[in-house]
Amino acid sequence: MKYRLFILLFLIFQFSNAQFTNTEVVAKIKTERIDDIVSITAEATNTTEVYKSLKYTFSVFRTDPSKNVSKNNQEGRFTLEANEQKILSTTSIGIDESDKIVVLLLIYEEETIVGKDRLAFNEESEKDTSEVEESSNDGIELKGIVIEETKTKPGKDFYEFFYNSYTLNRINGSKIVGVYEKLSFGRSTIIQVKIEDKLIHEFLGKPDIEYLERMSKLAIRRVYKYFKDLKNQKNDIFQY
Repeated sequence: MKYRLFILLFLIFQFSNAQFTNTEVVAKIKTERIDDIVSITAEATNTTEVYKSLKYTFSVFRTDPSKNVSKNNQEGRFTLEANEQKILSTTSIGIDESDKIVVLLLIYEEETIVGKDRLAFNEESEKDTSEVEESSNDGIELKGIVIEETKTKPGKDFYEFFYNSYTLNRINGSKIVGVYEKLSFGRSTIIQVKIEDKLIHEFLGKPDIEYLERMSKLAIRRVYKYFKDLKNQKNDIFQY
């Protein structure tokens, strides 16, 4: 009986989470291609009658044939009047057939993702059918995405350690992983690793490379375990 109740609550949570994203605020990535150059525009639309104060992250991830990953990230705060549509950012990228490129737009209301869109170039050739995960409930697949919102050099150093380990270990999680940094007492900061809204690991930021690398390894182990447990949980539900 308890197992059935757990399954029911899990499915209700998944359904409500899918309903919330891209409902009140819709994120949209638009493109225009001329030869090997693609112009990309990030847009947001408020579908409600209520004023919205929001923030966005607009990221371009490029993976070359050697599996080296580069990232271009833009972010900012903005507002939307009722039923207003607004361009948040524009960029242009060169498309190389040998590189995999993923463009991701995330819109937050406070700390919750309320809008998201994803676009990929040259991705199909990289996929092995044995590694394809289930897409998110709203049909937007967000695999292997790590976002950064750090404020200091130790925060950025930790992110580099963490992101490199995440890529080298091919975790490729089915949910968005975020590295965040917030102010603490005095001049110190707290660095957090979250998977969507769930806190996975947090620690006091220090300008010590060995310490940051050690924290990165600990965070990677916890993130890996989270995705492993999530996959086992889905398998249990499927078998049920």
